[in-house]
Formats: sequence, C-alpha cells, structure tokens
Amino acid sequence: PILLLAAIMHKWYITTGIILLITIMSHTPWKKGFLSNCLMNFIRYYHPRYYNGATVVYEGESPLTGDEKKKQTFYAIHPHGAFCIGWSILFVSPEMSHVRFCFSPILFQSPFFRLFSRCAGNPGSAAKPDMIKYMKNGEDLALPPGGFEEATLTSPSVDRVYIKKRAGFIKLCLKYGIAVRPT
Repeated sequence: PILLLAAIMHKWYITTGIILLITIMSHTPWKKGFLSNCLMNFIRYYHPRYYNGATVVYEGESPLTGDEKKKQTFYAIHPHGAFCIGWSILFVSPEMSHVRFCFSPILFQSPFFRLFSRCAGNPGSAAKPDMIKYMKNGEDLALPPGGFEEATLTSPSVDRVYIKKRAGFIKLCLKYGIAVRPT
C-alpha cells in the first residue's frame, strides 16, 4: 500500500500500473504455465548454485519412495535461519514439488512475495484455517515451526530452536493422522 500510494502521489503511472498488475496477478487463480515454468527452472538452476550447490540429502531411504509416499506427511523444517537457505532449497526442489510450503500469513499476503512464490513452487498460508483445509485435502505440508522468532536466534556456532507456544501443528497432525518428519 505504501509503494502504491507513493507512486500515485508522484504521478508515476507506469509504476502504479505495474504494482496493481502484480497485486491482481498474485491473487487471481491460475494454473502454472510457460512463464511460471521458466521462472521455476531459472530458480532451480541458479538458486542452488548461489548456495554452493546445496542439495536434499536423506538419512536412509527417501521418504518420497515406497509405501511411505502414500502417507500424508508434514515436514517440520529446521533450522529456519536468517536467510531460510534450507527452506528455499527444499521449496524449489523438484522432488518436493508436491508439498505445500506454508508461509506466515502476513508474508503470504505481500503481492510481490506471493506472485514470486506461486511461480516458483507450491506456497500456502500458515494460518490455522488454511492449514486445516490443506490437511483435509490430503496435501503434504512443510513449515518452519520456529518462524520469525527462530530466525532471529540464528547463530553459526549454536543450534537453536524456538518451539515455545508452537505445538499447534503437532496437535493438528495428530488430529488428522499425518506423519511428522523433522528435517
């Protein structure tokens, strides 16, 4: 809203139009097509390179194969980190493309972030009603339970977790019979 207001006040009509277009596109239902596939491929190619070739590694057998693949799964992503590197790598990873990655409801309402994340992966809101809807639909979910608070506790020398008052996702998983996998 602030950028839009500033663009209108300064009579930057092209900027105003772009902001309005992005806002409309970010909230309009659409299926992934050519443009989103181009962006997804670009991110999948350059994003891991930016983080020194980080990859998804499983201890033991991949949870995405065999009988376990059929069971609905909730991925509790840790650490959140200041830059969400692990989260970002998983979000654009082809093997996790079926997983709905849940973001802070406020962050998910940002038109720029929402449009980018819709083009790059399978995003969703971490608001409780939305999480319940995804679970009832049988979707696999991913969430960094520590959220913003955990991101602010990031330390290169100490592994820190912020999980106080964060048990709601566990209660929902128990209620709907969803397997929880810490990552």
